Amino acid sequence: MAALAIYTYRVKPGRMPDFLAKLGKAADPKFNSASMPSNVRLYRDTVPGPETELVELHLEYESMAAFGARNDFEHTNKEWQELFALKDDSPEVLVSVRLLTAMS
Repeated sequence: MAALAIYTYRVKPGRMPDFLAKLGKAADPKFNSASMPSNVRLYRDTVPGPETELVELHLEYESMAAFGARNDFEHTNKEWQELFALKDDSPEVLVSVRLLTAMS
């Protein structure tokens, strides 16, 4: 059954290009693992406008097992941990994580 991980980030004003560059680094093949999302989408609120600070990263996995395997990879990969470590100069702050499973 499909699983959807939704990461909500607050991007600091004027730092969207930096955040998008960070996501580009995360897509580097060196971070590929045996389990990868089957679909990746980034959303932002349309209203009040393009400078909205909250964005949602949706990562869809074939199953909870696939999500778990990818999560294990991310939590044991030191380079991945460094890339997403909260730092004073980070362009974003992780606000929440939701995990949904398909009902059918």
